[in-house]
Amino acid sequence: MSCRVLTVGDGDLSYSRALLDTENWADLDVEAVHVHLTASTYDSRASLEDKYGQVAGNIEALEAASQAHITVMVRHDVDATSLSRFKDEPFDRIVFHHPHSGVEDVHRHRRLLSHFFHAALSVLRPNGRIYVTLARDQPKRWEIIKRATVLGLVCCKQELWVEPPGYQRKRHQSDKSFHRILLHGEKVEQQSTLFGFGRKSEGTVPVSVVLAPPLKEPEGGFACEDPSCVGKKFATQQGLKTHLRMVHELGLKKRKREADFSCSQCHGRVFQDAEALQQHVLAKHGKDSRISPDWFGVPAPTDAVETPQQCPVCMEMFPTPSALEAHFATLQPVAVAKWTCETCEKTFEEQRALRQHQNFCNAS
Repeated sequence: MSCRVLTVGDGDLSYSRALLDTENWADLDVEAVHVHLTASTYDSRASLEDKYGQVAGNIEALEAASQAHITVMVRHDVDATSLSRFKDEPFDRIVFHHPHSGVEDVHRHRRLLSHFFHAALSVLRPNGRIYVTLARDQPKRWEIIKRATVLGLVCCKQELWVEPPGYQRKRHQSDKSFHRILLHGEKVEQQSTLFGFGRKSEGTVPVSVVLAPPLKEPEGGFACEDPSCVGKKFATQQGLKTHLRMVHELGLKKRKREADFSCSQCHGRVFQDAEALQQHVLAKHGKDSRISPDWFGVPAPTDAVETPQQCPVCMEMFPTPSALEAHFATLQPVAVAKWTCETCEKTFEEQRALRQHQNFCNAS
């Protein structure tokens, strides 16, 4: 008996490589003696090799796999929200670990989950399972249960996920890991939760789901003594120091609600502070404050009224058909611009890093 498994969005393919070991099949509830694995990535192979240092070795190991218990195919340029290419070869297990678009946008990720579930269902065999792993409080914020339920799925598994040896959580834009995050001035390990889903129509037995609450500030540690921050504490002294500097010295996070920072030329558009208002005036009106923005006073065409549209997959409403069509583009990971050194042609993800490099680049 063979089980067909599809991994999507697997970054450097380190998870797919881990599946070469039968001990790592347990998370997927695989009882078969043989697995046919299709390991897929969103990026092209060339892009992967440019981005991830370990990917070449992982691809080589997958393509060279010759064990009796597993057969492997590696596929690139696979969009997890559009899996129609596999319609003639459906799967028993479809796995998406740590989906992320590259930006912190909760609505974007809710849509991503909905469209992934919809695509996965189209290539899922009867009594098949879909597995998704999310970090910390993402399941609640991204509404994973709600998104799955709307599409006829039932959560049949929820457990703290123990990552297999060799697996690396990788950001889509770079080779950097996001296993640990900076929280209140302290590096904190991000625990992950594994969710399993099956079709409700097939009698999948649901489990009682408990979603983690939003992240809270630590109970102990270093307290801010300012009267406006009663009860606010930080896990480290550095966290408190950063808070004092940013909030109480520079006032970067303080909103001056009592002042009126509005633009008289833009129907009273309100800004956070005087600096923001000044920058707006210079950008939109120039030095002459009497200049109105280019759209000021232009009547909207009477025939331009369009009916709001709802996406049948993620159920979100959009004001126009064009906005509905445009939302499909937000399901893709955000591309990151590269900065190239003109001397040695080495590329960087940030202009700051390029400038630092140029101070010491001696290539001729």
